[in-house]
Amino acid sequence: MTAEETAPYIIIDDVQISVDDLPEEAKGIFGRVQRLNQKKANLTLDLEEIQASLNFFSNKIVDIVNSEVNPKKNKEEEANEEKVKSNK
Repeated sequence: MTAEETAPYIIIDDVQISVDDLPEEAKGIFGRVQRLNQKKANLTLDLEEIQASLNFFSNKIVDIVNSEVNPKKNKEEEANEEKVKSNK
């Protein structure tokens, strides 16, 4: 692999231009674009992790509420069954 193949480049009007061939001002801007793209990638990963955490904790709340509601339902069902048995 040559240095030309691994050198960063930008495509302008369907022409691949090596960063080394850019004017100095454009090189600085290209560096900024690279940093911003890296930040974007990191933020995307952070957002995916945040969404997964939100899903986990939301589901945890649902599980807690359901586990508290079900024992109450079971007690009510048992009471109704006892009424039915005693009415026979």
